[in-house]
Amino acid sequence: MAGGSRTASVRLSVAMMHHPRRAGRLPAVLASFEPLRPRVVPDPDPLGPPSPLRTAKRAWAEIEDGATHHLVLQDDAVPTPDFARHLHEAVTALPAHGIAMYSHWDSPHNSYLTRRAAVADRAYAPLSSTEWTPTQGFVLPVDLARRLAAFLADMPDEAQDDDEMVVIFCREQGIPVVATVPHLLDHGHETTIVGHHGRLHATVHTPGMPIRDGHWRRREGLEPGPYTVELLDSLCAVRIVHGEPVEHRYGWYWYDACSSIGPDPEEVLDRAEPWLSAVPSDQVPVAVEVWAAGYLLGADVAHASALAPPPTCGGPLTRPAVSSWVESGLAEPDRTAFALDPLIDLGVAAVRCALAAHGGAHVR
Repeated sequence: MAGGSRTASVRLSVAMMHHPRRAGRLPAVLASFEPLRPRVVPDPDPLGPPSPLRTAKRAWAEIEDGATHHLVLQDDAVPTPDFARHLHEAVTALPAHGIAMYSHWDSPHNSYLTRRAAVADRAYAPLSSTEWTPTQGFVLPVDLARRLAAFLADMPDEAQDDDEMVVIFCREQGIPVVATVPHLLDHGHETTIVGHHGRLHATVHTPGMPIRDGHWRRREGLEPGPYTVELLDSLCAVRIVHGEPVEHRYGWYWYDACSSIGPDPEEVLDRAEPWLSAVPSDQVPVAVEVWAAGYLLGADVAHASALAPPPTCGGPLTRPAVSSWVESGLAEPDRTAFALDPLIDLGVAAVRCALAAHGGAHVR
């Protein structure tokens, strides 16, 4: 078959959005996805104004006959080892879902939902229905893929961002959308075609950590709550999910928000004291913010998973989740001046301290 792969009842059609600017990298990118054989869908107007949407329209319509599901990749995606097998297992487990294999490490909602699922030892993170859907690698059942292609066809190329159109489509169609945890893709770390600024990485990507057998069959989710916690510019804040625009970057400072979300702020600080005593004095303000973020995340997971806590809550994906949070969440001067590993250790300790305090014996 020209563009896909088959496992059990899943027959996968694969298209890759491609810009000629990256032509020199394309053979290596295609080889990295073997045994999948993506059909390459080039930008039809590469010299025109940058518009991923322009290419996405065609990629979502490039569906192979007989396929059950259609995957659209971007040509700067980096797959995890054994990507095809993990993808097929995930699609087999959730055949009616939209499945993203990536979320950006500092997106306001989806990165937190992914970290929350990672700490709770879930294989999937239900994603936001209002924040842009990650489209670095996204798969849909073919009937929905065809509907998405028709939906996108009516959008002007000037709208530019396919991910913002995809979330509207999925919300209107009532499609449940999840991300794999850990992610199966990372970003290629080069400047995007539309010139997005900042460093581009996945939220929880663990290419060196084996994924245990049966992981993707564990379909239980952890439904999104009414708030997310963010670490941005070395400050911890709480963002109320409903009623606040996704695009704005103004959360409530964590200490002030605690009265609305549960933990007492003085409890958060008191439990940090033994850990902060070993932190150099010039790093204490930043360390407090990292601790607060980790503690609020752990407390949130403990409460959300209280009815059916998994045995490995707070387990092996906790450190990768916190690591990307610290690296993406520190202000640039702090990121370059301070050693990251001790701050990551502190964040992990905060998560586990909160899980123990609020969730009891199910913490690993």
